[in-house]
Amino acid sequence: MSLTIREALKFGGLFGATVVAGEEGLDIPIESVSVLEIADRNISHWVLKKQLYITAFYAICDNVEQQKVVIQTLIDYGGCGLVLCYVGTWVQQIDQEIIDLCNEAGFPLIQARQDVSYIEIMNPIQNLLYKENAPALEPNNETGIRNDFLNLIINEENMNVVFQQMNQRLEKRISYYDTYGKIIFSDRDDADIQKEEEYLKYNFNHVLYACSKKGYTVQSIEGKECLIVLIRSQKNLFGLFITDYDETFSEEMEEKLIHPLVVSGSLILRRKNRMADLREKAVQEYAADLLVWNFPSNERAVERGYELGLTILDKNCIVLININSIQQMTSPKVQQEIQDYVKRVLLGKIEEFMKSYNTDNWLALRSDTIILFMDNRDSKIDMKKFCGRLLGLFQGKPNLSVSVGVSNSFTEVTKMPDAYFQAFEAAVIGREHYGENKVIFYDAVYFFQKLRKMGAQDETYEVCQRFIGPVASYDEEHGTELVDTLRILLENNGNTHTAASQMYVHKNTVLQRRNKIIELLGYSPFEMPHLLNFLIVFDILKGK
Repeated sequence: MSLTIREALKFGGLFGATVVAGEEGLDIPIESVSVLEIADRNISHWVLKKQLYITAFYAICDNVEQQKVVIQTLIDYGGCGLVLCYVGTWVQQIDQEIIDLCNEAGFPLIQARQDVSYIEIMNPIQNLLYKENAPALEPNNETGIRNDFLNLIINEENMNVVFQQMNQRLEKRISYYDTYGKIIFSDRDDADIQKEEEYLKYNFNHVLYACSKKGYTVQSIEGKECLIVLIRSQKNLFGLFITDYDETFSEEMEEKLIHPLVVSGSLILRRKNRMADLREKAVQEYAADLLVWNFPSNERAVERGYELGLTILDKNCIVLININSIQQMTSPKVQQEIQDYVKRVLLGKIEEFMKSYNTDNWLALRSDTIILFMDNRDSKIDMKKFCGRLLGLFQGKPNLSVSVGVSNSFTEVTKMPDAYFQAFEAAVIGREHYGENKVIFYDAVYFFQKLRKMGAQDETYEVCQRFIGPVASYDEEHGTELVDTLRILLENNGNTHTAASQMYVHKNTVLQRRNKIIELLGYSPFEMPHLLNFLIVFDILKGK
C-alpha cells in the first residue's frame, strides 16, 4: 500500500503536526521527500510529481507574494504537499492568502511542531519509501572492491591521485561530486564539468529520485547521455559520479564499473569526510589556543599553524561575526538548525569572499561566532567596505541577526587574545548601543567598555545608586516608573513624544514625570554637566 500524507501524519516527525490547508489532498501517495531550499520559480526545473517538500522559507519568510509563487509552482508541477517548519521563528504566521491558495488547489499545507527538525521528518518517510522500492545497491560489502583499487585507497594519501588512477585503470573519464553537487575531482573536459554542475544545480533532487531503485540512472545533459551513479552505503549518501553512457551497458558492466566505483568512492569519501571533520576540529582547537595564547613558545604557535596549512605571522586584525539569532533562540533544535544553515549555506560564501582579498586569510566557526583572521598590513583593505559587504551576505534573511566586531590592528601575534577581546566587545557592546546587523570597530565602544569595568567596582555601583536614589525611592514608595522614564528620555535625547510612544503612555504623562524627576533631584538631569553623569550612570547599570 502506498504511503499517503495522511498516513505519514501518524508517525515520526509529522506526528502531532497541524493540517493548515488542503485537507482533501491528504490521500495523495508520497513517492519521495525533499528539503526545499531554493525560493523562486527556478524550482520548476526539479519539482517532482508526488514529492513532499519541507521548508522553513528562510529566505522569503516575510515575503508572502514570493511564498505564493513557490507554492503555486509546486502545485503546477505535481508536488504532493508542503511541510512548513519553525512557524513563529522564521515565518511568524501563515498568511490567509497562502491558506486560501492551498485550499483552492487541494494542496496539503502542514505546519510541523516547533521542536521538530527537517531530518526527523525526512528519515522515517524515506526509510518506509525505500522499503517499498526495490533494494538499492548495497556497496557496504567490501568484498566487491577491486584489489588494485583497495591498495590505492590504503597506500595513497592524496584523494585526487586515487580518483585519477581509478579512472585510468577503468579507461574512463569520470567526474565525482559531493552531496551538494560540488565537484570533488574530474578528468573530463572543462565544458563537460560546467554542464554537469549546471545540471546538478537544478536537478539534484530529480537525480536522487531517479537513482532510488537501482542506485544509478541515465540522464541527458545538454543533449549528451550520461550515466549518473550514487556513491552511498546502506545508511549514508557520500556523493555521486558521472561518466559518458555506453550503449553497450549491461549487467556485466554494472559489476565491472558501477559496483567497484561505488564501494571505492564510499571508502574514499567516508575517509575524506572524517578527515574534514578532524581538520575542522583541529582548526577550532588551534583558534581557541590562539585566543588565549596557550603555547609554550611563539615558534610552536607558528609551527602548529603550518601543520594545518594556516599562517599567523602575517595576521594583524581579527573580525568577529556574532550570530545573535543563535543566542536569542531558546530551543536547542532551532539553534542547531540555524547553525547548520550558517555552516551549510553561508560559511563557504564568507570564506570565498575573505580569500578574494588574500588567500592566506582564514576563519574558524565556534558555536555562535565566526572568527576571521585577517592580513591587513599597511591598511591595504578598506575594512569598512569589507565588513559592509561581509554583513551583506547575511542581509535579506529575516530573523538571522548578526553583529560584526572589528579589532584594532596589532603587530605581534602574541597580541591576538587582546584583538579577539576587542572584536568580541565591539560586537556585543556595540549591539547594545548601536543595534543589530551593524559593523562596529573597537574604538567605537572603547569608552563603553571602560565604563563596564568601572561598574564592576562596588564603589562605582554605590555612586550610581546615590545618583538615582531620590527618584528610585519615590518609585518604591508610590509604585511609579520615574527611573525608567528618566532612562528612556535620556536614550531619546529628551524627546517626550518618542519616550511616550515607547512607554505606551500619553505625552502629557511623560511631561508630568519629567517635571517630578527634576523636582526630586533639585536640578535638571537633562542638561550638562548633569546629563553626562546620568548617561554614564545608566550605561554602567545596564551592564549589571
